[in-house]
Amino acid sequence: MAQIAIIGLDTIGTSIGLALKKSGQPMTLVGVDRDGAAARRAQQLGAVERTEAWISSAVKNASLVFLCEPLAALHALIEGLGESLPQGCLVVSTAPIIAPVLAWAEEFLPVGVSFIAAHPILNPAQSIAEPSADLFQKAQLCVVPSRKADSSGMNLVAGLAAALGAQPFFLDAVEHDGLVSATESLASVMGTLLMSAAAEASSWRDMRRLAGPTFAHITASTEADPATVAAALRANRENLARWLNIFRAKLSDTHVALLAEDDEPLLTLLNDARDARDRWLRDAHASNWGDVVEMPKVTMGEILGQMFWPQRPKPDGKKQKR
Repeated sequence: MAQIAIIGLDTIGTSIGLALKKSGQPMTLVGVDRDGAAARRAQQLGAVERTEAWISSAVKNASLVFLCEPLAALHALIEGLGESLPQGCLVVSTAPIIAPVLAWAEEFLPVGVSFIAAHPILNPAQSIAEPSADLFQKAQLCVVPSRKADSSGMNLVAGLAAALGAQPFFLDAVEHDGLVSATESLASVMGTLLMSAAAEASSWRDMRRLAGPTFAHITASTEADPATVAAALRANRENLARWLNIFRAKLSDTHVALLAEDDEPLLTLLNDARDARDRWLRDAHASNWGDVVEMPKVTMGEILGQMFWPQRPKPDGKKQKR
């Protein structure tokens, strides 16, 4: 029976386990998490059959390994994985920044182990409060292979995306990290800066009584572990610095529009932003991206079956199902 290891049982890791279990294929799902409560919860939800205290124990017989740990933990994790991974194993990272992770995989993973980065971008209408087998419906799965990736691994990840209800988006690491610096990194920094500016104001003592859901939503990014956020920001700092300059220019334009005697500049800014967001949300809801490559309609069971239970050739060279 195939063994799949999930290292890091956060919402993403646990949801991957739930989606794999939903396929109904015979497999053993093994989980690892430094947080004992998270590991127990994932097992209680049925995302994994068992948990291990040691990563080496979880991956030693695995055909497929998901790395769902924060970026700050990945360097040491990948460095320590090499000796424990079996030949032919496929390792998939869900990290939000890809270029440094590919470099670590190139440096530390042995020959015979395939490595692919697969960063999920959830549908903006999707709630991520709780793990779910359906979490990845209408998501984008950014797929970036390393030089250690083979064609069978690429086919599996692309097929998994389709079976999960996501769309695979193939791009290179530099392009991915440049794009995500605006949509994720900059958004995180903006929430942090607003919280910091408000809390440092002399009026914060009274201001906090007037801070409602809008303020809480915009500053929610500050709830994340600071070390995890700092590692992600610094790993992508050149791209982020470029977007901070763009944002600084936009702030300057807004300042001018706000103080202008004429309402038109401010109304134009607000209307353009609203229209752009409306178009984006409509496209996201309909998965309408224009240049999407159509993937075959397959079930999770079919994808896993192709990987772990391949067809055997008949004596005459034709294939038959097991």
